[in-house]
Amino acid sequence: MKRNISVEINTSGHLPDITYDYVQHKKLKKFYGRSFKIENFKNQIFDKRNFSDEKRKILVEVLKDQNKNFQHINAYNEIDSLLKKNSYTVTTGHQLSLFTGPLFFIYKIIQVIKICDELKDNYSKYNFIPIFWMASEDHDFEEIRSFNLYEKTFLYDYNYKNFCTGKIKTLQMSSIYKELKILFKGKPNEKALLDLFNKSYKKEKNFSDATRSLVYELFKDYNILVLDPDDHRLKLSFKEIALDELKNFSTHKIVNNTIKKIKNSYDKKVKIQVNPRILNLFYLSKSKRYRIEFKENEYVLIGKNITFKKDEFINHIESNPNSISPNVILRPLYQESILPNLAYVGGGSEISYWLELNDLFKFYSLPFPILVVRKSLLLINKRDFEKIDNLNLKIQDFFLKKDQLIRKFLKSSDEYNFSVKNILHSYTKNIDELKKELSSIDNSLASVLEALKTRHEKDFNSLEKKVIKAIKLKNSQKLKSIDKIFEKIFVNGTPQERFLNFSHFYAVYGHEFIDFIFSIIEPFDSRLQVCEI
Repeated sequence: MKRNISVEINTSGHLPDITYDYVQHKKLKKFYGRSFKIENFKNQIFDKRNFSDEKRKILVEVLKDQNKNFQHINAYNEIDSLLKKNSYTVTTGHQLSLFTGPLFFIYKIIQVIKICDELKDNYSKYNFIPIFWMASEDHDFEEIRSFNLYEKTFLYDYNYKNFCTGKIKTLQMSSIYKELKILFKGKPNEKALLDLFNKSYKKEKNFSDATRSLVYELFKDYNILVLDPDDHRLKLSFKEIALDELKNFSTHKIVNNTIKKIKNSYDKKVKIQVNPRILNLFYLSKSKRYRIEFKENEYVLIGKNITFKKDEFINHIESNPNSISPNVILRPLYQESILPNLAYVGGGSEISYWLELNDLFKFYSLPFPILVVRKSLLLINKRDFEKIDNLNLKIQDFFLKKDQLIRKFLKSSDEYNFSVKNILHSYTKNIDELKKELSSIDNSLASVLEALKTRHEKDFNSLEKKVIKAIKLKNSQKLKSIDKIFEKIFVNGTPQERFLNFSHFYAVYGHEFIDFIFSIIEPFDSRLQVCEI
């Protein structure tokens, strides 16, 4: 049976402090509504019961239009069910990373599907639809234009500054396709992988279309609906919040006040993930996105060098709400305005900034969703598991810093125990006995001996370093094994799931890789899972 080990988050250290405290139900209860427990969804459903019929109708229209070329997918038939009042969504989202980017892109989507499955088992009179929210309006092309394997980084090397990533063309992908072909030549699922890339990026016109196609192909056996929020009909539901932001700068005042409360709940310094701007909106124009600033009673589009008089700009947005795009702080409110959503699955950093928003949700009378920290996985092959066993180490040891891990291994060796521990034990015992004898003669002699012991301890420290150096030399092969395993877990110092692309595994296992991840993910368990693959 393949190993599946859950590692406590205080050992794995993969979460920011604020998110860790959220998961542990510490300190932060007043900064969210309900914790992520299956029994809490009953009241969450009740809170969201008044999601309007009109919004449901708009959502269904948009989903049908955006997915009309994918009527063969399992989830397409679920779209109409969103018209019913007993239907709700569970959502995750991500940037439109090239070929999914890091592994956790896959993990998020699988988790949201499995949460819906468990909710259906527990609340059978309701429908639960998993949604993948494409961050199509994001303009940070630098973050999404590459993906990594152990051997190579694949880069879409074009300049798309300020472009909404969903609108970026996918016409120049031939060089990446050729590089993939060379790298994966001879792999068991080479053809399936290349076809997947070809179908998504060489046949579709832009990153939104490519990502939608890719997600549906990877999850063709599962229910997932892909939503692109860049739609004028959806923006209508967000118009009132956007106008309030432009007129009154409510987000800046309310969220800064919440941040102050969060800081006050800690005795130590705590990292705040996102700080609000005076204005937390962007302006969309011809596939590009520009930050809006308010200066001297005018709105300024940064990077476009255009200014608007206050009334002129407000009237323009009244008539054209689709030209507004929320930033990272307001995106959650946009999401919850247009979806009958119960929970959001996000990474550790995402959850920490969602916790800044509870007061803002209350201000706009929006139910705050249940926050779900996405599953973290570490995939290790059988051979490396066996090496760890042979080194008398545990997988948990590999979450220590590298020098601490090596020191722990060296100190567990027979040579270390014999060379240093036994000598120190014997020396300390003899010194303590001698101190008793000297004290009976003259107390001051015991003090002299104590000073001598301190000097000798420095010598023993020097000896220990020499012993460790000698043991390192003797165990050089084992240390190389430790180094190789550590590098697989933290690739270039980055956790595997945040660095490696799914294609590393897909080339070997094909679509079975997706099925394998689906089978092992435990959606209601926040611990990191280390799984044998």
